[in-house]
Amino acid sequence: MSLTLSVFSQVKFGVRAGLAYYMVPQSNTGARIKTTPVNLTDQSTMELLYSKNNGIGYNFGLFLDIPVTNNFVIQIEPSFAFRNYNEVLKDFEIDTLLSVQYENYIFNKLTYLEVPILFKYNLKPNTGRYGRKSYFSVFAGAQVGLFLGKKEENKLTSIINLYGQTTVNTDGTVRSDNLSLEYNPIDIAAVGGVMYDFEKGLRLGVRYVGSLMPVNSNINFDIYHHSVQMTVGFNFIPQ
Repeated sequence: MSLTLSVFSQVKFGVRAGLAYYMVPQSNTGARIKTTPVNLTDQSTMELLYSKNNGIGYNFGLFLDIPVTNNFVIQIEPSFAFRNYNEVLKDFEIDTLLSVQYENYIFNKLTYLEVPILFKYNLKPNTGRYGRKSYFSVFAGAQVGLFLGKKEENKLTSIINLYGQTTVNTDGTVRSDNLSLEYNPIDIAAVGGVMYDFEKGLRLGVRYVGSLMPVNSNINFDIYHHSVQMTVGFNFIPQ
């Protein structure tokens, strides 16, 4: 009975927030998505490339630690996540006298409801000056993400070289229909990281989160979300 009370006295509940660096690889024979000939000359081609897909996002929500033993904890963290990253689409047209390079800068802003379910192991605790325990822990688990919506901001830069003269134009634009992104409603990811709980309720952590399946439903290329996150939280239940 005393052991059970000791274990459940370690229940923690609080708020959390995180800052994430997102890396968004896209696969289809490397970085080249499509190469198509254009009817200018036999040497003319139009190539569509993806590159530099990364950015900074953030998340915030709650956490609940449910102890199973003195050292083993199940941690649940329902959170809203804003996955922001930049995307560059490059389009080339080459002729004998004319070359045109298009660079479409797309700022993706995606919103998800994320629920990480983590299995955490607390290493040997230290008792602080207030008689409370602080400890280092490692954790791993899975995360379910529910796609809530998206917003895109687009800028198109055209670099035209004709008879040795170069002209640069920048305008607002939209993503072409054949490259529009359809996102899956569910994103399943793996999570792993480390955390330190301070005796007065503060906790700091670092984690890696990586999609286990494409986040989009397009059939010609796959997109994955990977991120490195720094998190901070505060426990409301005195230990």
